[in-house]
Amino acid sequence: MTDSVLATLTLGYRLLWSRRREIAGIELRVDAPAAATGVDARHLLATLAELWPARAPQLLLSVQHPILLLDLLVHGRSDGPWIAMPPEAAADAVLRPRALQAQARGLPLVWPGRPDAAPAPGRPGLYRLDGHDPVDLLPPGQILLAPDLHAQAVAALDQREAWGVAGWPVASTLQALAAAARQPDRTAISRVVRAIDTDASWDRLEDLLCADPVLSYRFLLQVNVAAGRQRGEIDTVQRGLQLWGLKHVQDWLLEQLAQASGEADLQPVRSSMAVRARLVEHLLDPGDEEDLRREVYLCGLYAQLDRLLGEPLATLLERLPLSQRILQSLLEGTGPYVPALQLAHAIEAGDARGTRTLSESYGYAPEDLNRALLRTLAGLAR
Repeated sequence: MTDSVLATLTLGYRLLWSRRREIAGIELRVDAPAAATGVDARHLLATLAELWPARAPQLLLSVQHPILLLDLLVHGRSDGPWIAMPPEAAADAVLRPRALQAQARGLPLVWPGRPDAAPAPGRPGLYRLDGHDPVDLLPPGQILLAPDLHAQAVAALDQREAWGVAGWPVASTLQALAAAARQPDRTAISRVVRAIDTDASWDRLEDLLCADPVLSYRFLLQVNVAAGRQRGEIDTVQRGLQLWGLKHVQDWLLEQLAQASGEADLQPVRSSMAVRARLVEHLLDPGDEEDLRREVYLCGLYAQLDRLLGEPLATLLERLPLSQRILQSLLEGTGPYVPALQLAHAIEAGDARGTRTLSESYGYAPEDLNRALLRTLAGLAR
């Protein structure tokens, strides 16, 4: 993709969750000002083909720019990303026939799931339930868009056999599973234990432990009690692993299994926080400064820790020897990581106008934002 195209587009994302509560796909939301020029579908597709690993989740393009969408219908390939058709596509006199022609030659289109939508054999449709519509209106094998309620997401995946849920209902899930959310995830613990058994690298162990915000938080609390008195304050997970020793770490992890949570419906909540933290890290781009990279990641990971643990964020963070940069950014809204935190939130929400406003305010080039997001999402290879 040329610099001009990256500088023109505004990208956002939404994670698609499978029946196993794993990332099955990613909706890449593509927007640009109506008068934008230099928006080239071929360059967009070429860059995505270059960046997207074969084992990465399915990519679904949701395009708001009408000219770019028409261009994608012309240049899209059968082995490329799925393309989501907008709600008006089924009745649009220009868009519908071109989309049907593209679909006939094998372009993977995903239509809005309404009775007047064009057929798409073997492809899920995009369904949005209005208000409190019953989930039994959802045909099997479809994608449910942004359910408001935890019960809707569960019923869609487990009863209606949906292909996936786009955007997990975090608030409703945490309300329904408040007690379980306060405990570390059993699967996350088991993965770290197995990784220790197989002599995984320090970086791998750190990544696995930090995949669960609650587990990494409780680990830092414990390691500062157990090893911090002799070794000084421990402010990163990897330093804690190295100073405490893997035998002690593994014993502690095995003790945590007794009260760990096995609630699969919390996995999208925890994983979303980890993805957002990685995006914050890429937005700030600490380069080769490994200690700074770890600090930035923890800042992003703990930004909404209060939602999981049910305590004020200030109370939670003051128990850890975190840097003043993290505390200022998360508690006072004045630290150096605030721009990246706000941008990551806007990008995840798909708020194109908000993303553009924040990037201009903080001096971020749109091209840099888009590259940071694509690096983050491409890193979710299974």
